[in-house]
Amino acid sequence: MSEAETRRSIRRGVAVLSLPLSLLLLQVPVATANLPGAVESPLPGMSRVAGGVLLVAAAVYLAGSVGRQIAAAADTPF
Repeated sequence: MSEAETRRSIRRGVAVLSLPLSLLLLQVPVATANLPGAVESPLPGMSRVAGGVLLVAAAVYLAGSVGRQIAAAADTPF
């Protein structure tokens, strides 16, 4: 495996692992709203924004990475 393929695999792995993390961040306000002893954040809504940005960034990166790999494979002859 070349260095570029290793780097791409690591980046894709990080993007795939960040998808469930971003979904957890999106659920934090919902989960803590019903807990009686939960302390509110000094920045309300920050976890929701961070989760949304992380989700969109990971999905866009994965789609672009797979698209580039498909385009490169389409240029190679059988």
